Amino acid sequence: MKEVKVISAVNCANCEALFQLVKDAVKNFGLNAKVEKVVDFKEVAKCGVLTTPILVVDGKVKHAGKPLPTLDQLKELIEE
Repeated sequence: MKEVKVISAVNCANCEALFQLVKDAVKNFGLNAKVEKVVDFKEVAKCGVLTTPILVVDGKVKHAGKPLPTLDQLKELIEE
């Protein structure tokens, strides 16, 4: 099972949008993944990226910032 995290800043609309897109991608494509949203500046800093939202799959940063990936792109990022 893949571990997927959306790491976000507080009150980040794009972060919430990415979290919803990730949940939709997992559901629509039947991906075997646990999805979690993390709102913690320390976690943002640990990623070494200052642009949110940050998509982390199995401990690796797969996407950061805008534009947000499409459902198909998320499927690829999660399956890599």
